[in-house]
Amino acid sequence: MDFEEPLWTSAELLATCGGVGAQPWYADGVHTDSREVMPGDMFIALNGAKLNGHDYVADAFSRGAVAALVSEDIAVAEASALRLVHVNDTLEALRRMAAHARNRAPARVVGVTGSAGKTSVVQALRQALGRTEATHASMKSFNNYIGVPLSLARMPRHSRFGVFELGMNMPGEIAHSARLIAPDVAVVTAVGAAHAAGFEKLSDIARAKAEIFDGLKPDGLAILGMDHDWAETLRAEAKSCGRDYMTVSVTGNADVRPLRMTEHGTCSCLTADIAGTTITYKVGQPGREWVLNSLLVLAAVKAVGGDLGHAALALSRLQAEPGRGRIHALQMGRAGCTLIDDSYNANPLSMTAALRRLSLATTKGVGRRIAVLSDMKELGERSEEIHQKLARDLERFNVDKLIALGPCMTKVGRRAGVNTEYWELDKFTARNLAELLRDGDAIMVKGANSAGLASLVRELLDIADREMADDSADGMLGVRHAL
Repeated sequence: MDFEEPLWTSAELLATCGGVGAQPWYADGVHTDSREVMPGDMFIALNGAKLNGHDYVADAFSRGAVAALVSEDIAVAEASALRLVHVNDTLEALRRMAAHARNRAPARVVGVTGSAGKTSVVQALRQALGRTEATHASMKSFNNYIGVPLSLARMPRHSRFGVFELGMNMPGEIAHSARLIAPDVAVVTAVGAAHAAGFEKLSDIARAKAEIFDGLKPDGLAILGMDHDWAETLRAEAKSCGRDYMTVSVTGNADVRPLRMTEHGTCSCLTADIAGTTITYKVGQPGREWVLNSLLVLAAVKAVGGDLGHAALALSRLQAEPGRGRIHALQMGRAGCTLIDDSYNANPLSMTAALRRLSLATTKGVGRRIAVLSDMKELGERSEEIHQKLARDLERFNVDKLIALGPCMTKVGRRAGVNTEYWELDKFTARNLAELLRDGDAIMVKGANSAGLASLVRELLDIADREMADDSADGMLGVRHAL
C-alpha cells in the first residue's frame, strides 16, 4: 500500500463507525485474528462463541498493530497509551467499514456463490482481472458473516474490480452478505447437497443460493451455472427478482458454452462462445469442473468490462490452490506417482468432480488410480443415501482402489465393487499410504474438513522430501514438485 493511500485512517474510521478515539493513526491492513497482525495493521476485537478478541488486544499491539477497534475496556497496563477506538459493537462497526469501503472504491464487484467451485472461481477471477486492473478479492474461504465484511473492509480505495465469495449454512445468510457487497455481477457456480442438514428440501438450497440476486444492483447481471439438477430453479428465481441473467454450461445449450473441447491429464483446451464472442484458450488445470469454472470466469470478465484476452492468458497459467486439486509429482524411492490434493472439504458435487479429475490422471505400467476418501459431513438424515449415489462415480471413473476413511465411504466402495480397504486415520496413515504406492500410481485425497486430510497430504509430501534427501545422499535423484 502506498504511503499516500492508507487503507484506513483514524478520522475515516471514526466518521464511519461513530467511535471514540483520541490519537491519530493510519493502517495498511485489517485483521480479526491477532496472530495475523503485522506492523502497520489495525486489529478488530470481535466477541465469538468461544473466544473474546478483547483478550488478544495486547498481543495484536505486540505484533505491531497501530490501532484496535474495541467495545470493552482493555485490562492491560498502560491501556490509555494504546490507540484504541471504542464502539458499542465491533461486528456492527466492521459491517459499517465494509459498506464504506464498497462505496468509496470505483470498483465493479462480482459476487460468487455455489455448492462447489466458488473459491476456485474467485481466485481465478482475481488472476484474470488483476492482469490489467487493480483487483481485490476474498482470501481463503472468507465467505461468512465475518469473512465477507472483513474482505470488503480490506478493499483498497483505488480498486477497479472486487471479487467476493459468499457462503452459507442456513437460509438468509447469503442475502445478508449480498446486500452488503452490492454486486454488479452475481455468479452461482452450481447447486448440490452441501449443508443439506440445514435445509428441509434440496430445492431450498437452490433458493438460498439465489438469495445473491437480492443484492444485485438494479442494472446487475446474474450468471447461472446450469450443469446441475436445480438450474431451472435458479433461472426462475432470477426471473422472479426481475434480473437479467446469462447461462453457462459445459454440456448443454447456453449463452456461454464450449464449441470444441479436448480434456487432458494436466489441462483442457477449448474454443468457446462467450455470449457472442468466440475465444480459443487453454485451462491450466484438468477436469470438467475447471472447464466450467473457466467459462464462468470469462462470462464474469465480459460482464464487468474486463479484458477477455488477458483473462484467457491467466486461465492458461492457473495453479490450483492447496487442497483444491493441486497436483504433485512424487518420487517415493523408485516409485514415481501423481498426488492430487483435493483435501479441502467435500460435498457430492465436488466429490464427483474430484473423481472425474482422478480418471484423467495419467498412470504408467501397472499403476493404479487410488482414491483416499473420508465421509462427507453436514448431510443430515439423507447422508447414507447421498453417499451411496457416489458408487456409480467410482465405477464410471475407473477407480482401481479405495482407501475409505469412514464407514459411509466403505459401504460406497463395496457397493461399487471397487477394491476397498477401511482405514482409521491416525499418525501412521501417511506412512502406510507411502508404502502402498507403486510406480505409475495416481492417488487422490478428498474428504470433509473435519477429517483433517490436509495434514495427511502434508505428511505424504514430507515423506517424499525425506526420501528425496536420503536418495540424494545415496547418489539417487528424488523429485517432488507441484505441477
